Amino acid sequence: MFITKKRCAPWFYAWGMGAVLGAPCALAQQFLEPVEVTGSAIKRVQIEGSAPVEIYDRKAIQRTGATTVNELVKSIPSLDVVDDLEIGGSPYSGMAKIQMRGLSARNVLVLLNGRRLPLAPVQDAAGELAAVDINNISLGMIERIEILKDGASALYGADAVAGVVNFITRKNYQGIEASAGYGQSSRHDAKEKTAGLSFGLGDYDAEGFNLMASLEVFKRDPVRRSARDITSSTDWSRFAGGNGIDARSPYSPVGNIVAGPDAPSQVRPCPPGQLVNNRCLYDGNQGTTDAINGADRSNGMLLGSLKLGSSLRLFGEIMLAQSDDHFETPPVPFAYAGLDDNIYLFRPLQLGPRTTDRHSTLANFVAGLEGHHASIDWDVAIGHGRTNTRLSDSNYLDVTKTYDAIDNGLFDPTVTTNPASVIDSIRLSPTREGKASTWFLNTKGSGSLVKWPAGSVAYAVGLSLNRESLKDQPDANTIADNVFGAGAQSAVDASRYSQAVFGELLLPLSSGLEAQVALRHDWYNRLKASIDDNAVSYGGIGKTSPKLALRYLPMKQVLLRASYAESFAAPTLKQLFGGTDESFDNTSEQAVCDAFPSLSGGGCSSFPYIKVTRSNPRLRPETGKTANLGLVLEPTPAFSLGIDYFVIRKKDEITRPTVLAAVAAGATAIQSGEAVVFTDATNLAQSRVSGIDVDLRARLGSVPWGKMTLRDTLTYYRHIRQQPGAGDPFDEFVGTFGFPRWRNNVSLNLENGSWSTTANVHMVSQMVDSDLPRNLEDPNVRTISAHQELDLLTAYTGIKTLRLTGGIKNVLDRAPPYSNTGTQSGYGALGFSSIYSPRGRFFFVAASCSFR
Repeated sequence: MFITKKRCAPWFYAWGMGAVLGAPCALAQQFLEPVEVTGSAIKRVQIEGSAPVEIYDRKAIQRTGATTVNELVKSIPSLDVVDDLEIGGSPYSGMAKIQMRGLSARNVLVLLNGRRLPLAPVQDAAGELAAVDINNISLGMIERIEILKDGASALYGADAVAGVVNFITRKNYQGIEASAGYGQSSRHDAKEKTAGLSFGLGDYDAEGFNLMASLEVFKRDPVRRSARDITSSTDWSRFAGGNGIDARSPYSPVGNIVAGPDAPSQVRPCPPGQLVNNRCLYDGNQGTTDAINGADRSNGMLLGSLKLGSSLRLFGEIMLAQSDDHFETPPVPFAYAGLDDNIYLFRPLQLGPRTTDRHSTLANFVAGLEGHHASIDWDVAIGHGRTNTRLSDSNYLDVTKTYDAIDNGLFDPTVTTNPASVIDSIRLSPTREGKASTWFLNTKGSGSLVKWPAGSVAYAVGLSLNRESLKDQPDANTIADNVFGAGAQSAVDASRYSQAVFGELLLPLSSGLEAQVALRHDWYNRLKASIDDNAVSYGGIGKTSPKLALRYLPMKQVLLRASYAESFAAPTLKQLFGGTDESFDNTSEQAVCDAFPSLSGGGCSSFPYIKVTRSNPRLRPETGKTANLGLVLEPTPAFSLGIDYFVIRKKDEITRPTVLAAVAAGATAIQSGEAVVFTDATNLAQSRVSGIDVDLRARLGSVPWGKMTLRDTLTYYRHIRQQPGAGDPFDEFVGTFGFPRWRNNVSLNLENGSWSTTANVHMVSQMVDSDLPRNLEDPNVRTISAHQELDLLTAYTGIKTLRLTGGIKNVLDRAPPYSNTGTQSGYGALGFSSIYSPRGRFFFVAASCSFR
């Protein structure tokens, strides 16, 4: 499988793509065209190289039944997906990101056809959302996905620390393909409608040109929290054997007096069943709040290739995407320090729910030339990408006018009979606009240097010039922190340039043994920023990153591989200059309540506080080292097994402390009668991640119903450790909330003529119900149970040009396992970890028709 040229390309791709193992090779003696695979800039025939690359082709993608790239990614265990942006409701809703190796999304490089895409423009102040929004990528145009599960900074740049995900579009397509799909949950909500149209003209090989165009639309209805048992109420005491958390909010419509001469008491009588520990509680999940946000997206692509002579190709690529999202959250909560020395918590229902309309667009353009001359393959490309996001909010309150109206007796937050003129005078509709753009110029050349006894020495060299910019412009009231129900934000306008050069060698050392050596130097300079009209500039930073990898074939059934790489990641513009990000939260953690005794009164039930995260212009670049050791076995053509052990060690990783860590460090304050916890972006001393990837494939042979194949993919984490400061002990997070020790996906496929049936089982290990590190958690903390879901999919291709698909996802209608930690507002107040979905059983059908 690994070295012979008598096997055809489909055989090589079968290892990485999930195609049928041991596919017969009708073209066994045909010459194989060298191709470039993610993880190396050198074209080669052997697909299985020194780096672990997991590949999913179009057939494997169809077998998942996914309708979006985000849904597809969630079925791949090697990719960490915390879907807190598609569920729960937030200003970032509608965005989807990819994480790997227990690291943040900014450590994963997402490519389209091997080239960068612009980042989402509206990010949090800690920079955790400085990532590509994969919801902008059309699943219908994807030919395959290549996942490099190895550090690749030496080849691709600073943001390829954890790995690379390369989405590769269809090439040289001729004909017309139309598709449509429909799905809904067994509760008749979460309805999804998809439609797509692709068109291809011209055979590049025969006619010297090809032009492809595609359009895809996707619409999803929301799922209300009240429509699912687990999210129907923020009083989760009915779970965990009656010991679940009551996370109802003390920001009640009747008005709670929490401090002062009249505390504790209420302004209005508390309805029965809502008075707990002398506080009247409000249940925000019983209103219009979404558990899964609705979505309305469209994506268009245009790709062209033109042959200019026998060895020169002109190519171009245009991608346009648009997303519109509408979501609602409960009415505005706010605190009021009265003239009577009391501190009140209010939630005026008369304003109605807070709403946010999010409009996001992406435009990405690439043009270039590639050719072959004197045994050198070369290409040069220029590109520009831009993402724009506008957030339009409504039903918020002007802080100054609201205080004045209450002081003057004009506004009573505890009733719904205030004059409309008063409500209109204090109501605000904040806006926020974000723009992010990138320019790049890349050039690369590769070929053979010299022929050694063991083979030819191959090389690749390249140069990259880049400019990135970020503009985040909240309105004046938001900048002035004059909006109740929305956190303060700073206006940011920043840009910087970067340059990089790299070189790579492929060295055949002996029969079956080859080495890959790569070196890259990144340099960031001309960094300028304006923060609330204050100009800031910084000098340049840079680093050289090496990579060394070995690939050894002691026999044709065995492949051994090992790699070592160093990484360098400069802070993002948002992490440096992102200003302030605020969110409202509540907790039952005694340590948080004890930090504010004047507000908590010693009790700790749904204690409200504001979490403030600020950017940090003093952040240092992240550096790291990654090592991988792998074994691939193919004892028979019907069975293969890949095992890769990985280790990542990073210094100065940029993150934000947990709320408990911030409280322990004294990062607290009381502002306008409300508790505030500061979780500012900071550099950790060190972080260490290690684990194992397993990929097993087997062709089980013929049974009375057809031919069966099996694939089992597993990612297992040994450690996810963080050292907050030099000399501090390492905190272990593996197996805690949001960091399961393992994720496993088993896919069993049965093919019989025109019919194909697939069963996918998704499994996640149990977790400790705490976001504290394992070494600090309470030994009596509960455990979140392991979770399994079963999907069934059937496809029929017996009608010429037509493919029919139908299936059931989550056949057994398994609800996510309950979590006390998941009840916190900072985790979406869902009652479970956002690695799961509350959608439940889901039925879908789809059809595609091709004409060539």
